Amino acid sequence: MDLFSITLYDDKESTESLVNMILKNYNNKDIFINKEIYESDKFNTIKFCVDENIINRNYSNYNDLVNAFKHCAAIGISNYIVDVLELKIIEKILKSNYYFLKPSEKTIIIEQLQKDIDNEIYDESVNIPYKVNRKAKIIYKLMDFLEDSNSLNIEGFVNFRLRNYLEDIYEVIDRVIEEYVMEKEYNEFIKLLKYFVDIQEPKIDLINIIVDKRGKYHFFDDKNRVLDDNYIRGLIDDLDDNNLNNDDLLISSLITIAPKKIIFHFANNVKNTEIIETIKNIFDKRVYICRNCKICNMNRDIKGE
Repeated sequence: MDLFSITLYDDKESTESLVNMILKNYNNKDIFINKEIYESDKFNTIKFCVDENIINRNYSNYNDLVNAFKHCAAIGISNYIVDVLELKIIEKILKSNYYFLKPSEKTIIIEQLQKDIDNEIYDESVNIPYKVNRKAKIIYKLMDFLEDSNSLNIEGFVNFRLRNYLEDIYEVIDRVIEEYVMEKEYNEFIKLLKYFVDIQEPKIDLINIIVDKRGKYHFFDDKNRVLDDNYIRGLIDDLDDNNLNNDDLLISSLITIAPKKIIFHFANNVKNTEIIETIKNIFDKRVYICRNCKICNMNRDIKGE
């Protein structure tokens, strides 16, 4: 006697995986569930059934058995959709909507997507992972659908009954790709600035940068003297007149001066902590963070102590 059937457009290995996910949740040892898999070129069909004589002997209400098994199936199918099918959905979306991405870029994006989707917390108050929440919502939708049906086409169910789930996947993909593109553009820009710095002649050997309590930068030479070289001071003044913000002024000045060595003092006063990482990326091993030295001790009034 048939209990339930599932159709899916997937390979034999994934089909067997789905069967195992469903039967893993079935705990009734008195009634054995038989399975039959029918393969075709495009899709596979799984039929779950039980011996009618066994039902008559061990189960007074056939409908109760069907409903109990549907619940097991819903749990297994939700696991299959999230753990197996989801990656294929993502790959399909990337192929159709983001065809301009290189294969290597898609690999990077998929890895980041899986990290975000698997590790993101849906509700921090009870520490529910986003992945668990997705499965719970799918189970709810499945139980509602299976209440009036003994067969399920998984791809059709995902496309027409899980629109919110797909919208969430699209949203995560868009966010990860946007972050990837921004990071790629940033790295290319840093690479260009690094090249510009490397090819030009340094205009000073060493520059000490004192960061005061307001986050403003002060430039000193290796003798703790305010930079008074006419060219350098004129350059800094010109950049300042162009209404650059404090961080832009710092980077623009350093790139143009291209010192051989850059030392930050009182770096903990820097308002935007990413600025130092950016400078490190541009100047590589030329950048040093001082923890305590005579320059620091001589400029504590600038720091604000």
